[in-house]
Amino acid sequence: MTEWKNRIVGHGTKPANQFQANPNNFRTHPQSQRRAVKASLDDLGWVNVVIENSLSGNLIDGHERVWNALKQGEETEVPYIQVELSEAEEAQALLSLDPIAAMAGTEAAKMDELLKQVQTDNADMQEFLSGLAEENGLYFG
Repeated sequence: MTEWKNRIVGHGTKPANQFQANPNNFRTHPQSQRRAVKASLDDLGWVNVVIENSLSGNLIDGHERVWNALKQGEETEVPYIQVELSEAEEAQALLSLDPIAAMAGTEAAKMDELLKQVQTDNADMQEFLSGLAEENGLYFG
């Protein structure tokens, strides 16, 4: 059995303008996603950290959240964790985090129950949730 290394070497908050976008980030962010991320931040605040490689200073995850924070103001505090990864490991993490998460399936009945619990007046969040419901053959609204 392989022993898993803890690569997390730090955490905290710092201003949005102190993060460095990863020049190898292959993910794009359509306007619909930008609106959904901002709506989530507006409704819920920070519920997840961004991930920064302590060796390169590059973001590995959270580019869109940092972008939204910058739109709020360059000094907007952003929660983060730092990991220590080599250049090759950083590339692997960059390539795999989002695609692995996207592999998860959906239990429609549980999603339907969750959708019934959500109360928001945020039009962008409402649009996102309606689209999510529609993609999964559910009604929301």
